[in-house]
Amino acid sequence: MKNSIVISVEFFFKGQKLSPSMVIDLDAHIQSKNDLQSLYPQLARSNNIDLYSYEYEILQAENLVFSDAKGLAKSFLSEGTFNIDAFERALHEQNVIEAVSGVARSILSIDDLDTEPVLKTALIEAYKLGQQS
Repeated sequence: MKNSIVISVEFFFKGQKLSPSMVIDLDAHIQSKNDLQSLYPQLARSNNIDLYSYEYEILQAENLVFSDAKGLAKSFLSEGTFNIDAFERALHEQNVIEAVSGVARSILSIDDLDTEPVLKTALIEAYKLGQQS
């Protein structure tokens, strides 16, 4: 997992404190175009909570808590809150830069595209144009 984060919820059910949690692969989550609400059933299933139970309804009523981010995700985690929209934009930007850096390396023999900012901008814009067509 390149970018991952732990999600958890804490609640009481039948007088017992429950703290289901799981690690999520953020790259796969973003690629599948899922939103934060889709994490509730994943969290329930990974902790053997029936999706048609009162326990699950209580779980859904709680806010997700995020922790232990890895990779680029670390920059978007603050006090248990994760800015998934900003992370997604940054991840996309990072993927574009990696793609154009590969082109610069293999075709232009430029190992560090940051040393050629004008060329870097041109390659990024060309990449974006290619994505639009």
